[in-house]
Amino acid sequence: MAKGATSFISHISLRTKIIGLFAVVFLALMVVFSIFTFYQQLNRMESEVLERARMLDQEMMATWDFISLNQNTINYDSEGSFDYKGLHCALAGKSVAVLFGKRSDDTIRFTKMEPRNIYNRPDEFETQALQLFGEDKSVQEYYEFTDYRGEPAFRYVSVMKVTKDCIECHGHPKGQVDITGYPKEGWSIGDNGGAISIIIPTNLHLSNAQEAIRENVCFFALVLLALIGVIVFAINKMVTQPLDDLGLNLRRVDQDPTDAIQMTHTKPAYRTRETEELFTRFNSMSQALSGLYRDLESQVEDRTQQLAQANEELEAQRAHVELVNEQLQQENQYKSDFLAIVSHELRTPLTSILAFTDLMGTSIPEDDVKARRQLDEVETNAQTLLEMVNNILETARIQAGSEKINLEVVDLGDIVNMVEETNCALAEKKGIEFRTYIDPELPLITSDWEKVRRILVNLVSNAIKFTEAGGFVEVRAEKGEEGWVCLSVIDNGIGIPADKQELVFERFTQENMSTQRRYGGSGLGLSLVRELAEMFGGSVQLESVPGEGSTFKVLLPVECPTSKIADVSTEHAESEEQGEARGN
Repeated sequence: MAKGATSFISHISLRTKIIGLFAVVFLALMVVFSIFTFYQQLNRMESEVLERARMLDQEMMATWDFISLNQNTINYDSEGSFDYKGLHCALAGKSVAVLFGKRSDDTIRFTKMEPRNIYNRPDEFETQALQLFGEDKSVQEYYEFTDYRGEPAFRYVSVMKVTKDCIECHGHPKGQVDITGYPKEGWSIGDNGGAISIIIPTNLHLSNAQEAIRENVCFFALVLLALIGVIVFAINKMVTQPLDDLGLNLRRVDQDPTDAIQMTHTKPAYRTRETEELFTRFNSMSQALSGLYRDLESQVEDRTQQLAQANEELEAQRAHVELVNEQLQQENQYKSDFLAIVSHELRTPLTSILAFTDLMGTSIPEDDVKARRQLDEVETNAQTLLEMVNNILETARIQAGSEKINLEVVDLGDIVNMVEETNCALAEKKGIEFRTYIDPELPLITSDWEKVRRILVNLVSNAIKFTEAGGFVEVRAEKGEEGWVCLSVIDNGIGIPADKQELVFERFTQENMSTQRRYGGSGLGLSLVRELAEMFGGSVQLESVPGEGSTFKVLLPVECPTSKIADVSTEHAESEEQGEARGN
């Protein structure tokens, strides 16, 4: 509803709204009562005319039966000789019906489907009734309000059953000419011999019904108007007038809050317990408001001073928080720089160690098992340490916002094969079965080859680390939903409890300290996997059951979103600007 319409309705007085409500209720009740009275009068009229039609039907049947019973008396003389007078039951019934119609407005006819006299041929209504009698032998009468020759009328049709008195003129043999000169119909006792049709005009009945409806509605309207008048008068005196008094008093209290509210215009006879209690409560509220008004100015001054003091404290706290944030940012930057510098400095000696290990491997005889095993241990630990250093460097670059995405066409099958070559020996050494699966429908993707390789290397090394001898590690590269591929690393290792699964993706965190002491590691591998996957717009999912193994699924887009590249480039540019500022 529009604001203007709502405002207009809210300004209508209570008295007007109550009168309007009663007017609507009055009209609704009048309509309902009129409809109820109309149908009541219609049912009454139907009962009356139906009873009259049945009475006329019984009288005509009685006349018919009388002629049938006295047929011998009429057609035989006193000496017992047959002398047909031409007076039979059908003729007598029709004659009586004609005479009856002349003395009243009612019409009585005898009809059947194939009448001997064309004047007895049924009209549409009578044909419908005769068909109904023929279809259902249990139906004895049919009636309805309808029009007859342009005037409203009540039509009544009742079935005429063939009796033993009818057989002489209408029985067997069929086709034989009876005493009236018409061929017999071949009827049997109990057959439908036709029907009596009665038409009763309803103009007078309708006029009487309309007059009764008018009288009832007028009486009901008078009673309802009187009742509504009494209710409106009572509401006006007991509700609206006290509310008017209250409004006048409140306007006076606006000028002087200490003034008491009194019912000056409402007579005591129209006062009620509710209005007296309302005025008493308003007086109490007025006194309370008076006290508030006296203290309001001083309270406002005190509150203003308190707010000013609170604002000063908040400003000091805000400045302190900004200082703390700046210190934290500096410390975080120092930590990142320290990790990057230390990790970078560690790579040089590690690379030398691996190079000298390769050289030493060529000089150690094949039969010197102990020396070759020790050299393998050195190489394995150096490789592990170098991988950890690479993870630390990658994490530091991501945290510093200096990591770039180098997009190219990537074949995930090649990456899986490379990871298999570098990790298969380690798996065999631990007695772990290493297997791979590449989906034939796997598409080429546009991504960063090195970062995808690092994701898979970290997941595979993590799976081998936490899988005991006799277990397996499986790498699967499959086509996912439309526009996605899925890299899965499955193992049957120690598994991860449900409450620890989210924790393993945090930096420098493993399931618990006993795991770290037993299996080693920095706790950066899985956090780096998640960060790299999210750089591509992908995600990492983990399903694991303790004692049964774990499944890591990395979802990557087939086409890396350009927005991700822009975000990384922006972060890198900001990082370089900050570095230049620090250098200056």
